[in-house]
Amino acid sequence: MQDYDICVLAVAGDASVANKLAESIRRYRLPSGTSLPDRGLDYRRVYVEASGKDFDEEARVLLDHSRFLAVLCSPETRTSPFVLDRLAYFRETGKEENIIAVIVRGEPADSFPESFIEKKVVQKILPDMSIVERVETIEPVASDLRAETRSRWKDALSYETVRIIASVLGLHPDDLEQRHRTRRRKAIITLVSVIAAVCIGAAGLFAYLGHVARIEGEIAEQQAELCIDIAERTMSELPEAFKDDPQALIYIQQAVENARRSLEELGLDVLTDNSVAVNGG
Repeated sequence: MQDYDICVLAVAGDASVANKLAESIRRYRLPSGTSLPDRGLDYRRVYVEASGKDFDEEARVLLDHSRFLAVLCSPETRTSPFVLDRLAYFRETGKEENIIAVIVRGEPADSFPESFIEKKVVQKILPDMSIVERVETIEPVASDLRAETRSRWKDALSYETVRIIASVLGLHPDDLEQRHRTRRRKAIITLVSVIAAVCIGAAGLFAYLGHVARIEGEIAEQQAELCIDIAERTMSELPEAFKDDPQALIYIQQAVENARRSLEELGLDVLTDNSVAVNGG
């Protein structure tokens, strides 16, 4: 049987999330220069188990051939024999340290299997110096895919994908996340550079069409106005699209400002409300 790096275990109701997480892990590519503690390690061989079948020999073989078990936790997970039997067997194989908890719905106390929660008796000293014993509940450090909006869920999926992969590869999550951010920043810089170049090219086209409009009349003038409208929408909507990503927004705003200055140098007036007009039109 094929060996897997990660088995994503979920109840049927969380199968969609499990498949999206698995696909996100498979599509992720390590930033260049990432040093692995073992070059033989991988993370892209991911299997989703959300069939709901009884625990049998096939299930045992699957878990025997899986290095990590990512358990998606929701209120249904807490008492699901399908999940609990596989979780117990994976522990019996000596791979308890390779279990990753991922909460997808509900509150932790209502979603984690009982074996995930540690209860510890601690002694407390009261103000009168008397000592009492209390039971503290310790929940596992888990990846969190809960979100109020689709946009925030996508951000959480991206972030938790990096954390899960770091665990599987034996890397510190912060180190891999920092490399991921650096790569993303470079991609943003490339993107805004292209956008700026397009705006500058469009500015030259606006100037040309404006000239043609003055010579050939109304049709060319309408074409110029259409191109101007495109530039206006690009310069106003692009920052709005990246408003939830402060780091990206900085580069976007810089590119828009550079494009705005280029438009002015080519004889186009850039108004304060982000509208654009052709000089001398």
